[in-house]
Amino acid sequence: MSSLRAGRCVWFASVALVVAMFVVIFILTVQAPQESASLSLKVEQKLSPVDGMTANGSLWAAVKIFIRSVAAQLFAIANVRKWAHAGEFFILGFFVATAALTWPARRGGQNGALARRFAVALAVCAACSLFDQSHKLIVPGRHFDALDLVFDAMGYGLALVLTFVPTAIFARRRKRRGAHAA
Repeated sequence: MSSLRAGRCVWFASVALVVAMFVVIFILTVQAPQESASLSLKVEQKLSPVDGMTANGSLWAAVKIFIRSVAAQLFAIANVRKWAHAGEFFILGFFVATAALTWPARRGGQNGALARRFAVALAVCAACSLFDQSHKLIVPGRHFDALDLVFDAMGYGLALVLTFVPTAIFARRRKRRGAHAA
């Protein structure tokens, strides 16, 4: 399979994952408030620290204790529903970034400026976040919450940074190596 064809397959898969994640977010948004609260409570109970829990030399138990202590600190800042927004939009942001980075180049042209791809990915994520919040206005029992936009931005912002910064560093190093070879 040619490199161009493989790139298009990765791009198509990324776009499909963006759509799938957006559908998941949409489904979670249309949940009744009772269902949403029940799901949040179950997650919070799973992540709550357990008194007397010790690692006893087990790496897995130590990891669980660490995760639960971090979760307790995060829940002191905001509830599990707010952090769920960050997690959902981190995943969405990662898929959007992957789609933006693998966008097929024009025939005979360059891949396009990395900054432009970042801006498009950021705009797509922000639009999805705004749609998610605006959509709540027509869902019974739900309301627009501007603070959710902040948690959404934390999620997709982190995902975009974690994908675009290494790509930019790699591209810069590759460009320098090409300049030294000439």
